[in-house]
Parts: sequence; C-alpha cells; structure tokens
Amino acid sequence: MKRYTKFYSALISLVFLFSHSNIVLAAEDILLRVDTNQGVTWDSSQAVPNIAKLKQMRFRIPNSNPDNLSVQVVLEYPLNTPNDILDSKWNFGTWIYGPSLYCLNDNTCSFILIVRPNYNQQARIQILKKSDDKDYVTSDCPSTYAVEKTENNNSMISYNLSITCLNIKGTFASYTFSTYDQGLTDKQWQFTTPSYVINDFFELAKQSYDKNGGKQGLSKTAPTAGSTAGGKQVCVSASSGTGYSKKFTLDEQCSDSNQWEFTYCDVHPKAELQVFKNKRWQKVKIVNGVSEGACEDIDQPYEYIQSSTLIGKYRVKHYGDKKFSTTYLNLKVERKDSI
Repeated sequence: MKRYTKFYSALISLVFLFSHSNIVLAAEDILLRVDTNQGVTWDSSQAVPNIAKLKQMRFRIPNSNPDNLSVQVVLEYPLNTPNDILDSKWNFGTWIYGPSLYCLNDNTCSFILIVRPNYNQQARIQILKKSDDKDYVTSDCPSTYAVEKTENNNSMISYNLSITCLNIKGTFASYTFSTYDQGLTDKQWQFTTPSYVINDFFELAKQSYDKNGGKQGLSKTAPTAGSTAGGKQVCVSASSGTGYSKKFTLDEQCSDSNQWEFTYCDVHPKAELQVFKNKRWQKVKIVNGVSEGACEDIDQPYEYIQSSTLIGKYRVKHYGDKKFSTTYLNLKVERKDSI
C-alpha cells in the first residue's frame, strides 16, 4: 500500500505590495527570502511575559516590487487581538542598520533605523546617526505593518518598508527587541539573534521606486495594513484531489491583501502550480521543494510556498518521487467581504 502526503495547516501570509500594475498570469515570485535561526540571544530573559516573547525574524522582497522590503517578526506565543501590539506597557521594535553586522558597537554605521508599530497600522521609523542618539529624526516615508500568521500559526508582525525612501543599503543587519513593563525596577528584555542580509537586487529597488512615483507614489499606492479597498479579503481553502487515499479539507484562511501566499510541506520534491482558465488547467510555474530543515515532519521534508496576485481556481500537482503517487491539492482563492 502506497504512502500518501499529509499536510500541515496552511498559511495565508500577507505581503503588501506598493504597486500592482501590469498583472500577468504568473505566480508571485519572491526575489529575496531570508529566514533567521529560530530562538533568541543567549542573554535574553525568560522572565519576559509570554505576550512579548520573540521567536524569529524573516525578510521578503517580492519580484513585483523590488523596493518593498517585508520585515517579519515571529512571536513565540499568539496575540489575543491585533491591538495587543500597541499595548503601552510593551516596548517592541526592530533595528535595521548597516553596512556591517557590528557597526553599532564602534559607531561606523552608515544608516540606523528603529521601526515600531504605530496606530492605524502605520509603522513609525526613527532615523539615528549613532546607536545612542537621542536627537533622532522621524521618517516621513509611508510605511505600514500588519499582524499575520505563519504557516505554523505563530503570530507575526510584518513591516512593509520602501528600500529607496528609507535608504536601506544592499547589505544590512537587523534584530528585534522586546520588553514588557511588569512594575520591576530592572526591565527584562529579549532580543532576536542579529542577522546579516545581502540584497543582490538592491539596484532594482530604485528603478521600481521611480517607476511608481517615488515618495508620492508610496502615499498613493501603499495599501493600508489590515484592510483592502472596499473592505475585502482574499481567502484560500484547500482540499484533497486525485491521488490521495483519504479526502480532507484544510480550514479556509483569509488575508486583507491583494496577494495570497500558501505554505505547506510535502513528500514529493517537485510541484507544479496550475490555474483553471479558458476551460482547462494551465501551468503557472514549477517549484522545487526546499528541504533545508523547513519542515518539522521528516516524512514530509519538502516545503513549498505557493502564491499569486490572481483570484481563481488553482491546483498543485506533486510529483518527482517514484515511491509515492502523484497527488493534486485543490486550492480555491476568492475575494470576500471582511467580517
């Protein structure tokens, strides 16, 4: 009897884009995808309340807009409500600086930013000259944030930043800090491990920024985090198709975005995303599974991230290992009114 694929719960991860012009029949490609090691630094205190504990940082740059840097902070425990991130007792923010990982220590940084969530899903960004600079400037570059879920249902704060407007260089470092006021004299802190990012697509950012109208274009086209035009959501549901021994349906998950991103693990090393158009299934793209420890189940070692800006009927064909049957996962993507 052949073994069949089991799936983890899927993620619809919000990735805000500053421009959605010239949409074509193709899944959204990610130019840059960097995930840091999970866990906090050795000197982080476990006395920090669960609500404020950190887990990981991730970075994404979409192919459709190389100027948009998505900085994602994964939390150890789920938020009860999105507004929890604005709790006045919670001091939470992300440092972005460069060009070197340790330039904060010897004051050789060419740029320093501190990014924090602010009201109305806007990101508040401080520009510093030195790490201990008290006379900082608040950036006027339009930037947003959203409260999202990862593929493992961890709460995640996702900032959407203009690389060009904020002068984020092609190489930069970043980490997140978190503390919660419990009335103690000495506050307890947590820090993600400082990570170093090389953006090989840095030159494309300025081209995209200019094409979209510069800073004025950001103000006009940047979506408000947490809402889409007309109060709409993009929702994705998944169910078993041909090749599975048992029928199953994954819970529908929705995102206030114009793009959906669907992450899962599979036994096969290859997958083909297909869309149903003109009364037939058409190939969107072929994706190779990533097997670098992204999946927790060793029997399902290949991670896939399927995504697109298009609304419609999709399926994913999984193949590439003769020991297992070819399987099809049915995806239904539709726009609905926000609840």
